[in-house]
Amino acid sequence: MNARRVFVLGSRHFGLLCRALATVIIFRLALLVMKHRRIAQFITVKPAPSGPVREPYTLAWAVKNTARIVPFAHCLTQALSLQYLLGQQGMASTIRVGVQTTENGKVGAHAWLLHDGVVLLGGNERDLAAFTKMVDLNPS
Repeated sequence: MNARRVFVLGSRHFGLLCRALATVIIFRLALLVMKHRRIAQFITVKPAPSGPVREPYTLAWAVKNTARIVPFAHCLTQALSLQYLLGQQGMASTIRVGVQTTENGKVGAHAWLLHDGVVLLGGNERDLAAFTKMVDLNPS
């Protein structure tokens, strides 16, 4: 990616990227001291704002890219962060947690976020079909 494109994208979405970074950091720290179900209780869907609303894909882009610089901001941290940001924009979403057995016999868990039945964060439908659904986390 050339420097001009980075500057244009960064300047257009600077506020969003800062907000997404702060959100990812807060949820990462919260997961260190609390269980995910307790944290999910604080996520609500607010009424849609009267001004412009960010597209869900733009919010997902911001969370994915800012999570790269936060240590250990894995799937659950990203999913909780995006669910919070979507809720602030008046959009409901679901975090789905699933498990699968790996080739070496170990159990692996993964979280992804669905909005209107579409996976916004955490993989694609084909790869996620290998996981057995354990729980859905919906905002209160």
